[in-house]
Amino acid sequence: MDLTSFDLSLIRKPPSDLVLETNVLRTITENCQDALEYHRMIAFIGDSGYGKTKSLQYFAAKKKNVYYLVVEKSMTSKRFYVELLNVLGFTNSFRGSDLNNLIKSISFHLCHSKQSNLLIIDEAGKFNANQLLFLHELRDNTKSNTGIILSGPPYFNKNMDLWKLAGKEGIPELYRRIQSWIPLPEPSMKEKKAYCSEFGILNDLADELADESKDFGTLDNKILEVRIAVIKYLKATEKKTNK
Repeated sequence: MDLTSFDLSLIRKPPSDLVLETNVLRTITENCQDALEYHRMIAFIGDSGYGKTKSLQYFAAKKKNVYYLVVEKSMTSKRFYVELLNVLGFTNSFRGSDLNNLIKSISFHLCHSKQSNLLIIDEAGKFNANQLLFLHELRDNTKSNTGIILSGPPYFNKNMDLWKLAGKEGIPELYRRIQSWIPLPEPSMKEKKAYCSEFGILNDLADELADESKDFGTLDNKILEVRIAVIKYLKATEKKTNK
């Protein structure tokens, strides 16, 4: 094995919580800041592996009054708003409340915070049409001081278009309230090669892996395979040397 294509210290101990300066991170940071300051409702659209989630989490961690929540497919509407209350700091306080009371409680807290707030809702493509109907209610209650970010894959936008055309209850109204649909770019070759180098993979091998990978998720898998192969080779070499 040619070890000149590797930074062995990074191969053995890769960075944790790596946040790479990418076009996606810059786009998300800029637009999340606008949504926070001007109480806008924005949707980000991008394929899995583009870095949406990591960029949104990074922004939320750096800012006050920014609340991040992931939609899970198994969530009921009530469960989603209970989790949102938990994120806001009201753990288990409203577990027995009905959905209307949950939404009113969230709205009351946000409206009376006397500050600008931002709700980031990741994996919004997992919402069904009925669940989005309740989001319309929350938006109307809090638009004076709270921005909302929705993030999902391309089918989220496609489903919204289909539901709007079909006249699904509340969907045309919610669609109108989303002030921008922002497509996120595919990672560039430069970004993918930089990502490889952060994990100790250099030179032509970094070029090869970047060229074979459309997104960071696919690239992660390839990097892991290479790292395992190199670590096994080093262990075997060390074992022979010590004999």
